[in-house]
Amino acid sequence: MLIGLLIAYLFFGGGHETFLLNPELKKDVSTYVVDKGRRNEIDSLIKSVEKKEETFQKQIKKEYEKKLDVLNMSRASTRDEFNSEYDLFYMGLKTLQNDYIQSELDLRTVIKPEEWEKIMDKVLRQPENEKIRKRSMAENKKMHDNLISVCNKHIPDASGKQQAKTLVVENEKIGDSVNNAFLELNYQNLKAVRPYNAKRQDFDPIRQKMLKLRRSYTNDLVDLRFKLLAITPEKEWKGLAKELSDQFNYMGAGLSK
Repeated sequence: MLIGLLIAYLFFGGGHETFLLNPELKKDVSTYVVDKGRRNEIDSLIKSVEKKEETFQKQIKKEYEKKLDVLNMSRASTRDEFNSEYDLFYMGLKTLQNDYIQSELDLRTVIKPEEWEKIMDKVLRQPENEKIRKRSMAENKKMHDNLISVCNKHIPDASGKQQAKTLVVENEKIGDSVNNAFLELNYQNLKAVRPYNAKRQDFDPIRQKMLKLRRSYTNDLVDLRFKLLAITPEKEWKGLAKELSDQFNYMGAGLSK
């Protein structure tokens, strides 16, 4: 189902294409579009934007993830350095999302209205909001429980352990809040962008809100990193930072888990 894929891919890992594009579109087109010439044209449009996604994912692996890891492991890194790296990442993500918007608009010029309605009928069958919410909250809790365990291992004094736990639990709440906002945004706006006659202006507000939500979480994650740094002994930082690097890659630029 698209909603589940949107949440799983956009926020908790994977590709970015499900922000807009039906992940089963190729299969659905082969089912509902009879004309071979138009099917080939549609396939070409899909492949074009998929290549852009692939290029962006490679850039993440080669550039953003590595740079974030280096910044995170170093005690000398500054917030400005993190912000600069995220600025570059979000510029690239914005460009990619705009490519997907254009791709969907182009598809509407090739697929007939009645074909589009049949394809979207499957997409709009949404799973229960609460089911998706509970699943994502469980994943978020597991990730933060792991971080608490690592903090307990590398922060020796009882006061520091308690401070770390308080910080991580607060970040977990922030993650749940942002995730719930994503979920509500998807449910509220899915029907706005799926109609055959949807315009560019219907997509842009959703794209902008999604980028804002993601950036708010990465800002909070950077803030958590510096607060934990302040209460972790210098010789213990690398051990704790390794767990944080997984979180940066998972919830930050990497989206690779």
